[in-house]
Amino acid sequence: MPNVNRLLPPFVMAVAGLVVSVLSLAAAASGLGLSNQAIDYQWVAKHIEQNETGGHAKYLTYWSRNEPFPSFGIGHFIWIPKNVSVPFEQTFPQMVAFVSARRPAPEWLQSLTPFEPPWPNRAAFDQAWSKPKLTELRQWLAATKSEQAEFIFQRLVAELDRLWPTLTPAQQQHLSYNVNQLTQTPQGVFAMIDYANFKGIGHNAKERYLGEGWGLVDVLLAMPETTEARALPDFVASAKARLQLRVKLSPLDKSEKRWLPGWEKRLNRYLTLS
Repeated sequence: MPNVNRLLPPFVMAVAGLVVSVLSLAAAASGLGLSNQAIDYQWVAKHIEQNETGGHAKYLTYWSRNEPFPSFGIGHFIWIPKNVSVPFEQTFPQMVAFVSARRPAPEWLQSLTPFEPPWPNRAAFDQAWSKPKLTELRQWLAATKSEQAEFIFQRLVAELDRLWPTLTPAQQQHLSYNVNQLTQTPQGVFAMIDYANFKGIGHNAKERYLGEGWGLVDVLLAMPETTEARALPDFVASAKARLQLRVKLSPLDKSEKRWLPGWEKRLNRYLTLS
């Protein structure tokens, strides 16, 4: 394995240290058994990429007109520009640190100090889209899909571990039971991985409306105690209900109802994965 100290600038080294310390918690996995799963990261990467990019390589580097930040890779890891305030956690720096320990990132990316997007806005990003830096970044992202999928999974396990002590004993028991049912199939494991990347774990207090959340843990806790056969349909139904509640409670000026059909379409795909 390459020496990450020779690959990354000080800012990313600090992030890498955080990643290592957080992901080291994954061995315990809150007693949920997720870290013991045999994951086909290539299969996971293929389906996450399909959900995020539609399978189009051009969307591996993307800045939506509806967002004040760009997104990268199969998981559309966000990278927040300087002086932009949003209620989301950026994940692109952590992903770069994780993946670069195995496959070095482009040199221009390694050398950024501080590690911030070099494009101040979407117009500048679009102008640079076909130029060497973003072209090289897309090539690196296309070559490291399995490693990105592994990062998403390891981050999920670590975040669940971090959230575990905040749950009541009854919540822990309920969560463990439903996670165990979902982990009986690759599709159930994928649903948790993809949903966590898509809508978060549920620990961010800023990502709630009137105290109601829609992250993975919120979905798992809202599920009934399920069975192996019913686990995936129950998960999808619970996720839809949480997202519908989110839309109902959201500020009117955000017009979140427009996103609901796309969210539900993504959830429905969990039921037909092969």
